[in-house]
Amino acid sequence: MEHQGTKRLETARLLLRPFCLQDAESCIRHWAADPEVYRYLSQEAQTPCDVYDWLSTAKDAYASLETYYWAIVEKESGTVIGEIFVDGFSDRNGWCELDWKLGTAFWGNGYAAEAAKAVVCYLFDAVGFHRVQAKCSAENAASERVMQKIGMAKEGVLRGYFSARDGGFHDVVVYGLLSKTEE
Repeated sequence: MEHQGTKRLETARLLLRPFCLQDAESCIRHWAADPEVYRYLSQEAQTPCDVYDWLSTAKDAYASLETYYWAIVEKESGTVIGEIFVDGFSDRNGWCELDWKLGTAFWGNGYAAEAAKAVVCYLFDAVGFHRVQAKCSAENAASERVMQKIGMAKEGVLRGYFSARDGGFHDVVVYGLLSKTEE
């Protein structure tokens, strides 16, 4: 593998690029502070202070070629509508895990799948991962559809895998995709 870091990627409707501090208002307004975006996650929606704190450290994080973390920007409006990132990887085993969040006003338009497909291609072709996986709450049908749309295969269910904000333990579905050279 040859780590490349967060490179600018473009699709027909989206620009995927590193975050910057100037994105704070768009993030807060369109997704990061919306509790509905976090409904199936163990973390809480972010406060404006959280967003500013996180974005103020982004430049330092991007100095590492092992950081894969993109702002999802709608080209037409210039709005930051979400995020997509690699949430862990194994150089030794050549796999990584993909995660995303998208503002509710942008759900149902294919944006998450469009962004995920671009990132997966980058991770396979430029970086050299042989496997990309993703997980979501078994109750999150929309995220599961994104995984299916980008060609991932359902590999199983992790029972009682994470502790949700409601205090209960929830099941998670796992999907994976191998690079074309591995299939």
